[in-house]
Amino acid sequence: MREYAILPLAAPLPALAGAEFDPGAEPFCARPFAAVDRYAWPGDYRPEARAYAAWDDSALHVLLCAREETVSAKVRDFNGDVWTDSCLEFFFQPFADDSRYVNIEMNAAGAALIGIGPDRDHRVRLETCPPGMDIRASRHAGGWWAVACRVPFALVEALFGRRMAPGAVFRGNFYCCDETIHPHFGSWNPVDAPQPDFHRPECFGKLVLAAGETVSEGEGRP
Repeated sequence: MREYAILPLAAPLPALAGAEFDPGAEPFCARPFAAVDRYAWPGDYRPEARAYAAWDDSALHVLLCAREETVSAKVRDFNGDVWTDSCLEFFFQPFADDSRYVNIEMNAAGAALIGIGPDRDHRVRLETCPPGMDIRASRHAGGWWAVACRVPFALVEALFGRRMAPGAVFRGNFYCCDETIHPHFGSWNPVDAPQPDFHRPECFGKLVLAAGETVSEGEGRP
């Protein structure tokens, strides 16, 4: 099982909207990242992808990025089929004694799908995008593209009845995918399944709301 230490927020999430993205030029990205580099299913297309996360007193701050020459961004509606486009995703299970997890899926247009449940077949999609999530996407010009969001701890408390705290150890995974122009299915923590399936909480990795610099397995550095 891979482990990723989520460090305190040291620089704000980049604005992204209307701008090209370069992880080497963003202060937020001057920290270890979770490499989305495990491809469990056959296919030649395997783009470089990364996940960055940080936390402060109010929220998790998550940025996902991939380097691709072309992307698909047709879906524009909240809770639309964003996974069919070029899509980057964050799934997390905040409490070990509650089998439910949240899936946050964002395509290259910044359209999102957000749901909660214990598995693929028993999920409830949020009716509207929660306040404070601040979902955004960069402009794509043939290189890196990125999506970012905040996950307010108040939202976690509203969904699960309790609040995450510093030092919390929980589970989750980061993904990149596309089912249209160049199908691919990548993950940070390996997924053991006969066919593409990200709704495998038993394959989530370990995430830690760390107080400071720690050594993590399965991370990269700028």
